[in-house]
Formats: sequence, structure tokens, C-alpha cells
Amino acid sequence: MSYDPDDDFDNNPFAQPQHDVLNGDGFKSDESQYHSPYNNIYSNNPIVNGFGSDIATNNVDAVGGSGGLITADKENQELPKIPDQENTTTAQSSEEQGKPNFEPDLTLLPERRSKKNYHITIKVVGIERVAKKDPIIKFNALTNLPNFRGTTFKDIRRSYGELEKFFQYLNGANPECFVPSLPAAQTSYGAGSEEDEEALERQVQDWFNRVTDNPILIRNEEFVFFIENDFGYSPINKGKVPATGLKRKTLKQFQPPYDEVTELVEFRPYIKSVYLITQEIIKTFDKTTRLRKNYGLHVAELGHKITELSKMETLHPGMVNLWQKFGKSMIVYGDIEAVKSVYESALFGDEITRISSDSYIIKEQLTNRHLLMRELINAEQITKSKHAQALKVKTKRYEDPIKIDQIIRELEESKKVEDVLRAKVDRVSSNMLIEKQQVVKHQDQQFKSILRNYTRKIIDHERKLLSNFEKIRLDVRSVDENGGLSRLGRENYPKMASNVRNSQRFDGDDWSGDRKHKRNHSSISKDDATKEVTGKVGVAVSKKSIEQVEETFDARSAATLLGTSAF
Repeated sequence: MSYDPDDDFDNNPFAQPQHDVLNGDGFKSDESQYHSPYNNIYSNNPIVNGFGSDIATNNVDAVGGSGGLITADKENQELPKIPDQENTTTAQSSEEQGKPNFEPDLTLLPERRSKKNYHITIKVVGIERVAKKDPIIKFNALTNLPNFRGTTFKDIRRSYGELEKFFQYLNGANPECFVPSLPAAQTSYGAGSEEDEEALERQVQDWFNRVTDNPILIRNEEFVFFIENDFGYSPINKGKVPATGLKRKTLKQFQPPYDEVTELVEFRPYIKSVYLITQEIIKTFDKTTRLRKNYGLHVAELGHKITELSKMETLHPGMVNLWQKFGKSMIVYGDIEAVKSVYESALFGDEITRISSDSYIIKEQLTNRHLLMRELINAEQITKSKHAQALKVKTKRYEDPIKIDQIIRELEESKKVEDVLRAKVDRVSSNMLIEKQQVVKHQDQQFKSILRNYTRKIIDHERKLLSNFEKIRLDVRSVDENGGLSRLGRENYPKMASNVRNSQRFDGDDWSGDRKHKRNHSSISKDDATKEVTGKVGVAVSKKSIEQVEETFDARSAATLLGTSAF
């Protein structure tokens, strides 16, 4: 059927409006009462009407003719403002005027403003491991979310590979969340050891706690499948990042787009510096750990060689016993250093590695936000080009209404895509601002916990080392009746005491306990000790008093005595 411009509008096969086209008057001229299909298409469309209504109402001189042609006065025409230009101008002007920074929009985060206290509680009950293979985690779950088939789930078994798949899905499907990194399948204690099982159970429990504390993650549909599925779980849904591989590396080389959220702008270099610094710490600490382990082996080897010296000693029986005890003590010293290297790597190296992994994930999520912002900029440019194309059609003599419908449809679709991307970017920015505070607080607590546990363990090993050397103190002094090697050239030093006090005891050492306790165990007073120690020059101190001082003095009582003026 050929096109007849004089045909009735309802019978025109090329015009298929979805709304009442006769009620629009955007292109109605004061000089003519003729209604053209172009007028109604433009006037009733909210997208085009908002962009170029001034042209439609003011710049049309005449509408008429056999084909309903439009003649526009191009000399008096003013180009309308494009939305992305308006947004850019507004953003720059607000920045220059020092307006308040971007605030989180909770309307875009219904999970965080829900009045219902939905939760998922997961309790790890055990770890199964066969040889050095990946472990199997056993846990129970309790929830009140309505999309679950029940509230209590027991004896759930998930392999480490299943946990890894679940983590990868959560990280890809929730660009607005900082998903915590999954702990390694094996710690530095060694697979199969009791310490390894305890540490892995604690780390997995901490990971579950952090994931379930996030109201957005627990409302994800995949969480239902993860809890309710049988053994052999695999994610049903797919979560993809905006770009991967070479494309991602290429986009990261470009300058980041303009960002109005200054807190996130400053947060990314901070978290990147945390990642780089922790990586350097891990490398340095690995070298230190290897050196300490080798040092322990060499010390143990030295102990064996010292023990062999006892076979060469034939003149002095005290020296034979000394070489034997001292060699064994050095062997124990080497073993303590080797164990210390393992604990250092587990308590410090593994925990710092977790912080580094968390920082890397956060850095990449912030990069994903930049990629989303680039997609939004591209969508704005497409909308701008579609808008310019629509304006071009409005201001020229054009007869094809199908082409006009197609242009308007494409403009509407591009505008919808732009709105969706803008809402997504705002949602991501709002939630990241909230989780940023939680991340900084958690990292601060984690650093303090690492240093506290590491320091306590190192102090414990140093106490063991001191106790090991104190065990041979009597053997050293038993070399001869005057104290053997402990004399150090002091000719008037009396004979050794029969009982030498050990500084390392079950109730603590000389540096532990209540600092305010009275020195009731000391059988001498400060005045007596002062008189004996600070006697006149040339007057020999009695052997009995020196033995008494040696028996009753410890590090704390000596520090107390020396800290008080005796003059």
C-alpha cells in the first residue's frame, strides 16, 4: 500500500502511535489548525518534549502542504542544553562553591534501611583434611530469611573449592560490596597439624562472620543455594566483573573519570598503599623466616659438635659434664629457633597476607566502580548523539514517520540505559562509603591483634630460651668449687650457693605478676643490703651476706633497690 498524506490518520499504515496523538499541541501553529503526525509524535514524547519543546513551540513558522512538511526558522533557532552538559556544569560549579560532599543515598540501599532484622548465623564445627588435600569445612547455619525453606540447617559440608567458587560469585555479583578475601587452604603450621586445623577453623569462622554481617550479601539468592544444596555445590547464577584480562589492563592505564565522591577518591590510593606495603612486608618476612630456620639448623649442628668435645676432655671431669650439658642446650636452642620461625610465619606472615588480599579486593572493586563510571559516560554520549539526531530530524524537512519512530525509540532506550547506570553508580558509591568505615576499623583491629599475638608468642619463646640456659647454670658453676666459669676473674668470689633460684617458674617469671606486691620472699631489708653493698672501700664483704643476697635477689627486687636512692 502506497503512502497517501491526504489519507485519514487512523488509516495511515506508517503511523502507529501508542498513545493519543491528537491531544498534543507541541507543533500546533497559530496560523494553521492542521495536525501533522510529526507534531503528535514529538509533542507526546516526554524525552523529546523535554529536550526541544522550545523549538517545537517557538520556531515553527508554517505547517501545511500536501505532505505535512515542516519549515523551521533556522536563523532564530537556539540549540537546547544537553543533559550531560548540565550535569557536568552543575558538578563543577558545586565543587567550586565548596558544597557538601556526596552523601550515601539509603533509598538506593533498601537492604540497609529494612526494619526487619534478617540475619544468617554460621558456626564452623570442624575441619576435615585427607593428607595435604584441600580441607572440607563442616558448619551449621541458622537464619530467619523468608526465602529459605527452613530456619536451621545442620551438618553442612563444603569443600574449599566450593567456598572459593562462592566467594568468586559474591565478589563479581556485588560490585557495591567489599567482599572479604577467603583464607588460604593451608597455613604455615603445615597441613595435618593440630595448630593448622585450629588456625584454619578460626580464619574460616571469621570469614563467615564478616560475610553474614553484610545485609546485602545475605539477601543474595545464591546464599540460599549455598546453604541448602548437597555436597558438590556450584554457583547457579553468574557474577561477572565489568572487564577482565587485557581489556581491564588497558582501561586501568587511562586516567580515572571525574569523581565527585572525594572520600572514595582518597580511599583508593590509601588502600593501594596498604596493599603494596603489606606485599613488601610479606617478602621481607619470608626472607627473615628462612634465615631464622637455617640459623636454627646451624645452631643445632653446633650443639652436636660441642657435645663431641666431651670425648676429647680427659683431665677435668667438670669440663666433661659442661661440654655435654652445653651441647644439649645448644641443640635445644636450635630447635626453639626453628619452631619460632614457624610461629612467626603463621602468626605474622599469614595474617598480613590476609590483610593484603583484602586490600587487593577492595582496590579492584574501586577499579570496577571506575569502569562503571566509564560505562555511564559512554551512555551519556550515546544519549547525546541520539538527542542531536532527534533535533536534526525535527528541524529538517522529513517525510518518513517510521524513521522518526525508530529515532525516538532509540533515544528512549539510551535514556533508560543511562538512568539505570546512573542509579547503579550511585548505589555502588553509597554502599562503598558505608563499608569504607567498616573496612578501616576492621584493618586497625586486625593489625593490633596481629602485633599482640605475635609479641606474646615471641616473648614466650624468649622465656623458653632463657629457661633452657638457666638449666645449665649449676653445671657451669660446678666446674670447680669456686663457681667455675661464673667467676669471670673475681678472685674473692665466695663458693657457690647450694640452691640457685630459677627465674622461669610455673607462676610466671621475675618480670611478671603484680608489680605492687611486697617483697616478702626477700630475707634482707633495703637498709641491710645498702650497708653490705655500699661498705667502705677495702673492707671485705662477708660470704654469708653475699650468699644471702644471691639467693633472694631477683630482677624485680634489684630494680626496686637500684631505683631508690641509697645515699
